[in-house]
Formats: sequence, C-alpha cells, structure tokens
Amino acid sequence: MLDILFILITLIVLLIASYNDLKTREVPDWLNYGLIFSALGVRTLFSFELGWQIMVTGILGFSACFILACLFYYTNQWGGGDSKLLMGMGAVIGITYPFNNSSWNLFLFFMILLFIGAIYGLFWMGFMAIKKRDLFWFNFKHKLRNSKKAHYSLLGLVIVMLLLSLFFTFLSSFFVMVAVMVISFFYLLQFVTVVEKSCFVVSIEIPQLTEGDWLAEDVMLDGQTIMEKKTLERKDLDKLAKLYQTKKLSSVLVKEGVPFVPSFLFAYLFLLVTSYLVPLNGLF
Repeated sequence: MLDILFILITLIVLLIASYNDLKTREVPDWLNYGLIFSALGVRTLFSFELGWQIMVTGILGFSACFILACLFYYTNQWGGGDSKLLMGMGAVIGITYPFNNSSWNLFLFFMILLFIGAIYGLFWMGFMAIKKRDLFWFNFKHKLRNSKKAHYSLLGLVIVMLLLSLFFTFLSSFFVMVAVMVISFFYLLQFVTVVEKSCFVVSIEIPQLTEGDWLAEDVMLDGQTIMEKKTLERKDLDKLAKLYQTKKLSSVLVKEGVPFVPSFLFAYLFLLVTSYLVPLNGLF
C-alpha cells in the first residue's frame, strides 16, 4: 500500500512538473514542497504501523539529495526547481534502513537521471538548433573558423592514431576508435557550446524575471559590474527591480537552459520498470 501510494503521488507530481517546465521553464515551489512534505508525511503516518525505519529511510534519502541539490545549485548546474525536486525524490525513494540491497535504489535513480538527462539534453539541443537554424549555423561556422589551431591539433592527433594503426595492426581497431571518439567529442563540444550561447540566451525584461533564472553574463552599468552571472535569488530580483524602477536598467540576458524535469519522469519510470523486471538483488 505504501509503495502504491508513493508511485501515484510521485507520478502525478512529475507529470505536472514536466508540463510546467516544458511550458514555462519553471516548476512551482508549492509542487516541489508538496512532494517533500507529502512523502515525509506519508512516511510518518505509516511509521506508526510499519515501524520507525520507514521514517528514517525517508530522512536519509532527503538528506543525501539535499547535499547533492546544494552542490548542483550553488555550482550553477541546476536551477532551484530541479534542486528541490531532487530533494522530494530523495524523500520518496529514500535510503532503506536497515541497509539492504534496496538501499541502492536512490543511487540507481540518480545515475539513471544523469544518463537519461544527458541524452535528453542532446536531443533538446538538436531541436533548438533546428528551430533557430539560421542563428545556430551562423554562429557554428564562426566558431569553427576561430578554431584553426584546435583543428590542426586534432588533425595531427588523428594522423598519429592512423599511423599507429598501420604499425601496430593488432591494435588498429583501438587506434581508429580513439581517432573517431576524439573527432566526435570535439565537434560535439563545439555544437553544445554554440547552442548554449546562441539558442538558449534571451533578453528578459526585469519584471518578468523569476527566482532561479540564470544570468547569462555579468550585469554592467556605467562600465561597472553590479551583478556577476549567477542563479538569481530573491535579493537579486529586488536589487534589479530597484534599477528597473529608476529606469537605469530595463532587461538582462538570461540563459534558459534545457527543461530538465522530464528527465526525472523518465528516470523514475525506468527505475520502476527495472525494479519489477530486474530484481536489485541480482544486480548488487
């Protein structure tokens, strides 16, 4: 009963959160806090019947994800909505106490989340590059023209790998694979860099800014830096609002980023499927 209740609550929250993230690039705080308090509340109620370990499991999971969320948030990797949602998932999945094979569920979910998130992010970037293809292609060609030294170095490395494959025929497949991987990684990095700078950066009027938005560059006024690029907090919004009211600043550049919340939904569904089809005691 507890597992079914958690699955229903989590799927409803993730579906609503994914819809909001895709539509508005935001996840309402009430939704994230609702998941956290619902998970801990349900665990509290069931702990009277099933034992205090149910509550400890949720607290351990929440605490672990709280640390991870702070790390990702304060290094400007995730926004506030994604970070709070991770805390909620930690309270839902938990770290089973006493420790057993199922205690790895949360770690498994996080690994799946990063893997699916990377693939999903590349597909989304491809979609944005096609959607803004004129802007992307102009910047991509400009980026490649300014990377002549990198191209020469890449060409030299590839030639060395191919020569080695001729001299060491028993390792020829390895050297060719290394050459292909180096080329692929280089152009993938160029692609990601250009998409982020040309397709994800937009000018937003200050009244439309929300907590958790990412500044794409330092905010300058009269030749001075008044705010470094960062994830905007409430105090930052208040400071920018005062500048807007005094007509000193009207808009700033914001990096929209990839709407990452659907990755939580996909990762959770994948975890549910693998938990039922591939028992964890066969994995660990």
